[in-house]
Amino acid sequence: MTIEMLGRLRGEVDPADARRLTRSCRHGLVPARPAEAGYRYHDLGGEHPPFYLRRFRLGERSAAVSLTAPVERSWGLDAEPGAAAVARVELHLGARTIPWSEMLSPRLRPGDSALLARAALEAVLDLELLERPGCPVCAAAS
Repeated sequence: MTIEMLGRLRGEVDPADARRLTRSCRHGLVPARPAEAGYRYHDLGGEHPPFYLRRFRLGERSAAVSLTAPVERSWGLDAEPGAAAVARVELHLGARTIPWSEMLSPRLRPGDSALLARAALEAVLDLELLERPGCPVCAAAS
């Protein structure tokens, strides 16, 4: 974690970012250069969808942001690694997934790190989050 990131974590979440998160449909754009943004691509094969994962660690504690089941923006098919894609955005503290409705103020359990939770939240807020009317995944499901 850089000094710059620690500085961002000290203040409150920007109200505009909080509104953007609450309006989001839980999908976001995969960064144009996922590896440079800290995401690693994983494809477990079988019936498990591929995903990008960005991990945060502090001692034995961890948090992560996952971009699951990326779909190419141009064709709507499963995205190849690095392709312009839309994916479901999730935040994880340890082994549990934080519900979208609690993302701005997750209920911390013993052993959870508030600092890691905030770092992962900032990573979510760094993404281009989509809203239901403009989300191609939600539009296709309707």
